[in-house]
Amino acid sequence: MKTKPKRAKRLHLFVGSRWVSVAIWVQLAAIFLFDVWTHPENVSACFAYTIPIFMSLFEARPRPLLYAAAATLLSIVGSFIEPSSELPIVAILGNRIIAIATQWLAAMLVKAQYRRHVEIQWVAELQHRFVDILSHEIGTALTAITGQAYRLMKLSGQLSPGDLRVRAEKIRNAAERIETILDRVQFASSLGDGTIPIGHDAIDVNAMLQALTDQLREEQRGRSIELKLQAQSRLVRGDEILLRQALENVVMNSVKYSAEDSPVLIDTVERSGVVRVTIADRGQGIAASDLSRVRQPYYRGASSKGTSGAGLGLYFVERIVEAHGGTIGIESEPGEGTSVVIELPQSKESGTA
Repeated sequence: MKTKPKRAKRLHLFVGSRWVSVAIWVQLAAIFLFDVWTHPENVSACFAYTIPIFMSLFEARPRPLLYAAAATLLSIVGSFIEPSSELPIVAILGNRIIAIATQWLAAMLVKAQYRRHVEIQWVAELQHRFVDILSHEIGTALTAITGQAYRLMKLSGQLSPGDLRVRAEKIRNAAERIETILDRVQFASSLGDGTIPIGHDAIDVNAMLQALTDQLREEQRGRSIELKLQAQSRLVRGDEILLRQALENVVMNSVKYSAEDSPVLIDTVERSGVVRVTIADRGQGIAASDLSRVRQPYYRGASSKGTSGAGLGLYFVERIVEAHGGTIGIESEPGEGTSVVIELPQSKESGTA
């Protein structure tokens, strides 16, 4: 099962708002010309003016009153202009065009309303996930803090200095967990606003992965992380800190969701002007029903049960990779493991580092 690399698209109704405004004024002018060519008793043109008024729904800042005022003025002016000889074919075709345009406008409005409904549902689901995850994660950390603080108060006279340090360390770790979650939520907000700052460092992907692997091997003693760095031209341009965070997120996911005796495989190759990084594990995999949603913010699938986290890991990764002009794809089979493929454009001025 795989998902294709793709760029996240934010649902937005008002794309090309400037061209919508131009189209509205063109429609008003065209309807006025039709009104001038037909007899004043033919009021089809007056009804046709409602079409551009409805079209203002597709503007970022609708101006229906302005268009209604313009339509009223043109309707009044058109009523005083009588053609020397009415062309029946013009009136017939004009009425048909008005009817067809109204039909299509109605269809477009229904579709727009549906898209808006989908967006509202998506936002509501996002908020629900956010509250659930935040309540669970912070609640768990606070329980640990409260429990350890209670034991310190009750057993303070009986605990050795070593026991005191252990309990104090548990309290600090729980507090850091809350701080990390809040930092991630704040960063997710900045990602959603499109304010993510990107540096322009020359980054050696192989060297970054080697340093990251050395660190994780030290922190995750007993875990096997295998490197196969084949990319020769491996320099990319971007923000070294953010890119390291993205790669670390993926590697840590592989470590978290696979057995301790199961190796995590990291591979880099050079292909058609991009550095391709593959991070694979032989863990529990991702269910097909979750695969298309794991990159959504605050989403945690069935395989995440029993593990901590705010459901922001792959959302972070995708946004950071896209900000660097890259793509991310995920292949997974339940019970067989997961493979994450990240492709980053090579730095134009770089060869081998």
